[in-house]
Amino acid sequence: MGLNEICLMDATELAQKIRQKILSPVEVVDAFLDQADRVNPQVNAYCFTLHERARAKAREAEAAVTSGAELGPLHGVPIAIKDITESKGIETTFGSWALKGHIPDKDAIIVERSEKAGAIQIGRTNSPEFAHSPFTNNLVFGPTRNPWNLEHTAGGSSGGSAAAVAAAMAPIAEGTDGGGSIRIPSSCCGTFGLKPQFGRIPSGILETHYESLLNFGPMTWTVRDAALLMSVWAGPDGRDALSLPDTGEDWLGALQGDVRGAKVAYSPDLGWAVDPRVREVVEKAVSTLSDLGCQVEEVPIKVTEEVYEAELVKWASLSTALFEKYATRENRSRMCDFTLEMFDLGNARSAADYIKMDIARSRWYDQVQSVLDKYDYLVCPTIAVPPPSAEGMSSGPDMVAGKHVHTWLGWVLTWPFNLSMHPTASVPVGFTSGNLPVGMQIVGRRFRETDVLRLAARFEEASPWTHRRPAIALG
Repeated sequence: MGLNEICLMDATELAQKIRQKILSPVEVVDAFLDQADRVNPQVNAYCFTLHERARAKAREAEAAVTSGAELGPLHGVPIAIKDITESKGIETTFGSWALKGHIPDKDAIIVERSEKAGAIQIGRTNSPEFAHSPFTNNLVFGPTRNPWNLEHTAGGSSGGSAAAVAAAMAPIAEGTDGGGSIRIPSSCCGTFGLKPQFGRIPSGILETHYESLLNFGPMTWTVRDAALLMSVWAGPDGRDALSLPDTGEDWLGALQGDVRGAKVAYSPDLGWAVDPRVREVVEKAVSTLSDLGCQVEEVPIKVTEEVYEAELVKWASLSTALFEKYATRENRSRMCDFTLEMFDLGNARSAADYIKMDIARSRWYDQVQSVLDKYDYLVCPTIAVPPPSAEGMSSGPDMVAGKHVHTWLGWVLTWPFNLSMHPTASVPVGFTSGNLPVGMQIVGRRFRETDVLRLAARFEEASPWTHRRPAIALG
């Protein structure tokens, strides 16, 4: 059995056809569940598929269409939700044996908004333990594999979501991003991913209301689907003290308009090492931006070691405060080594160290902001290497282009923009000679996700990617 044609449609088209009664929610949900049944055993994007629940929701959605009820913008559209994002009554493990069997009693805000818009959750996507790693691999469910080549990683921590979209097992998916967890797997799997401005999509899933690295965002096959999800997900909520006010963004309207004359700063590496195979593909994409009429200039911008240390210490401190309580004597033997190492690092730093990291973070923000004061965009590779092996747990390559790098995040270029909080997308820009996807980051000015979506939409038109699917998806 090959791929059902329905699974090649993006969420925007599916929603339109359901509203027009060309497709029914039942046949749409059945198509994606059948695709997951066929492909997921090889890719392992889903740790759970929700057959019974999803089909019941699809029947309810079909009845609403038949009765002429008011329909939400995602009515009847399947969505994949990451296994660290709580859904009422659905097991949420955070990729850890310590939370196996955990059944939340409420929805995360983003799940609540998705379902209010009519989306139907069809599965829970795999994540590394507590979302700690740029690889999606854990001791509960094992590795998520790259649909383009099963020997390679789908990236992390939202690797299950990216792989589900790439392999046509879901038209849209939710991801979280504290250091690149939307953009890394989007680059690895050849999908579109957006980390919005911090606070744009309210969180409300953590015990602390004042964490400032973690973002929710859309993971999609098309740019227009990301804009559609932003129209559903963005906006303030009193449960998130740092959520941004609604300032009238027209997410779908942002896809229109020219980018001629836009000033684009290009950094080939942010001052770090980048594999020549990746650099070659990204430089072709930069040439496409010039063809679109953008004024592209290469700029000197450098991520220092103290900036890397800031990300490492702030993430380790957050993780330790939130999750170390699960590292009981019984659970420690069933936790990943890198999780326990993260807790050790978090405990080793003082409050003064934490503030020093904020000082380093501030210096980095000033550097990025000085570039974006002069330019409309900053572009650079998403990750510095082609997708590594699927068997990795947390450590990537220690050498890139002949230079020693940090094995945790030294081979990705995403986390600096979590520290700066600027809206950033990863756009598929091509493939290596080994047929592995490459992504390019588009960084926008503060609060200007609409600009990022516009440039991404024009790039998608000039250098389309949606016609090409992994062979495993096609059957």
